[in-house]
Amino acid sequence: MRCTLPLSALALVLAMSAHAVDPFQASDIRIDGLKRVSSGSVFDALTIQPGDRVTDADISLATRALFETGFFDQVEVRAEGDVLVIEVTERPAVSRIDIEGNQAIKSEDLLDSLRRAGIVEGDVLKRATLDQLEQAIQRQYTSRGRYDATVNSEIIQQDRNRVGLKISIFEGSVATISRIAIVGNEAFDDGVLLDEMSLTEAGLFTWFSGSNNYETEKLDADVEAIRSYYLNRGYVNVDVPEPQVELSENLEDVFITITVNEGSEFRVGSVNVGGDQPIDLSSAVEEMTLQTGEIFSRRLVNDAVSTMSEKLSDAGYARAQIRAVPEINNETQTVDVTLVVTPGSLVYVRRVEFRGNTDTSDVVLRREIPQLEASVSSAAAIEKGRINLQRLGFFSLVRASTRPVPDQPDQVDVIYEVKEQASGSLSASVGFSQGEGVLLGAAVSQKNFLGSGNALSFSLQSSSSTKEARFSYTDPYYTIDGVSRGVDLYFAKTDFDDTGTADYSTDETGLGLTFGYPISEEARVSTNFAVQNTNLDAKASGSRASYINTFFASEGYSSSATSADFVEYKAGAAYSYNTLNKAFLPTAGTRHQLSFDLSIPGSDLEYYTASYLGEAYIPVLDQEDVSLKFKTRVGYGDGFGDSDGLPFLKNFFAGGIRTVRGYKYNSLGPVDNKGEQVGGNVLVTGTAALQFPIPGVKETDQARLSLFSDAGQVYADSAKLEDLRYSAGLALAWMTPIGPLSFTYASALNSESGDETEGFQFSIGSAF
Repeated sequence: MRCTLPLSALALVLAMSAHAVDPFQASDIRIDGLKRVSSGSVFDALTIQPGDRVTDADISLATRALFETGFFDQVEVRAEGDVLVIEVTERPAVSRIDIEGNQAIKSEDLLDSLRRAGIVEGDVLKRATLDQLEQAIQRQYTSRGRYDATVNSEIIQQDRNRVGLKISIFEGSVATISRIAIVGNEAFDDGVLLDEMSLTEAGLFTWFSGSNNYETEKLDADVEAIRSYYLNRGYVNVDVPEPQVELSENLEDVFITITVNEGSEFRVGSVNVGGDQPIDLSSAVEEMTLQTGEIFSRRLVNDAVSTMSEKLSDAGYARAQIRAVPEINNETQTVDVTLVVTPGSLVYVRRVEFRGNTDTSDVVLRREIPQLEASVSSAAAIEKGRINLQRLGFFSLVRASTRPVPDQPDQVDVIYEVKEQASGSLSASVGFSQGEGVLLGAAVSQKNFLGSGNALSFSLQSSSSTKEARFSYTDPYYTIDGVSRGVDLYFAKTDFDDTGTADYSTDETGLGLTFGYPISEEARVSTNFAVQNTNLDAKASGSRASYINTFFASEGYSSSATSADFVEYKAGAAYSYNTLNKAFLPTAGTRHQLSFDLSIPGSDLEYYTASYLGEAYIPVLDQEDVSLKFKTRVGYGDGFGDSDGLPFLKNFFAGGIRTVRGYKYNSLGPVDNKGEQVGGNVLVTGTAALQFPIPGVKETDQARLSLFSDAGQVYADSAKLEDLRYSAGLALAWMTPIGPLSFTYASALNSESGDETEGFQFSIGSAF
């Protein structure tokens, strides 16, 4: 008994059925000829099993079933005694799929579409493979508006029963949108609804944006955007059916008609909370923007669900589910909303883990985390810990997540993933200036010294006019309660006479001690104490600047004096409030710093200074990477007791990359009788900027561009707004392995005669 099945299954089945075969009992079934196809695939298709009584009709059905799998070119069935033998010849396998001619769609994307259609390298070449292949690719191009694209496939025979598929594509041209018509809309104008769409008609800049190129997926998204626009404005019964798309005969122009069935505007009826309420949720209801009488909005409903979920999650119900159930009343045109609460069980934190901190010790991170182990999980505390870690300035990236504990439905582990970055700077410089000769400098600054979280800096500067050494060390957790302690030791010798810019030199030696005290999670106060000795040497009164003569006279020195020695005992207090979301390039939050410093009565110089620094970052259009920045710094100082005014040695200065860009460093403000800058006792600066990521840069936390405008000035005694200097320009801040780099190009907008302007400025080691 034999049965052979070549390419035409039906013909052979009919031929086989013409030969009568005596039924027999098949004790076994043997399959010969399998190479790639598994025997399991064959047995799954067979309707005959060992031990069955086999008839001619059974063989016909089995043969047809095997052929319909598409795996075989030929099937031969015969009986050897009481064993049913099935001998097959497999179809060739697809060893390789080559695509050529495609530019608009990447080969990887086309291969993905083939995989979704069931066409993969290594699979058997079935009869329908080529048709499916061409259709799958054609659909890809049609969905992108390329209606005249053509696809041709070719089979290339290879050895070992394999074939290659060569796909040649002519992509054609993109059909462009000639008209978008919206009909049925009365509540909102066409222009309002068209603004919600990403697709547009041809316009002045569409050659660049490509927004007039038709794509099916984009049109579907635009239809949903229009529908959402109505749902968020009270039109709960709005219907936006599938748009009508017409194609010109030349397959180049697309005409789109979108029909809108608006319905009526609905308002919020009652807002209720149902289900199991393990905590008092009345405060959450009060915080909701979804309130009775307001225009109904799906977005407000989603916000209400989020608010309720956050309240429960903060209370430890991390797996709480909130389901919004709207009830539409067409008669009153209101929607009653019930928020059904399913809290689940309380969730506890088993462990808090840190990953990625190869240099920073765990204790430095752990002390910033308010979420405690073995306590109830709090989403707010977990997020607060993430923000605290970002504010340290040690990490370029901080992520927080929770991981369920196996077999413990009421426990989670909290995972903080960090990516360490350069938290300090190391610099050395060599230069030359006609005024100062050879310039040498070296500085080390580390906010995270040896991974301890302590800040250390040491710098040396040397030139013909300046010799300076400074050392500072700060421990932010001097006590377990978060009291910080800082030590500052410095020596500076400056000979301004050698530079030809002033008529004096100073020697300063000082030691300072600072303590900081946290008063809340965002605020802290600090106190500082310092002792400083200043030695001032100046030329004779007849050849030095007039302001130096005035200073000597005010301090009780004779007009012939050329030197003075001052000992100061200084004390100060400061208040800071910080809600910035990160230390480097923040995008949200505020920071306020208010400080007051006083030389203790009895010091040789008696004066005080007060200053304020404020910053605010506001996300734009709910985009975390785009924000508005506002920054201001004001300062005032004056003398008291035996000192007449603020000593010129303590004056404020402005100009340069830190204050008013576009003007040279410390070049703004009052000048002496020789035209040199002397600073002033009043400082006013401000900045407004739009910050945004650099196009093409994935690490948006590491680099940022900004369009800015600066304003500022230094005054003597009183500020005059008409004397403010303004500038505008473009800035780049970039975090590199050696520390932050800042580059700006600014134009001075209202410079006057005598002002020193500077277009390009840069800084290494700190951001502006």
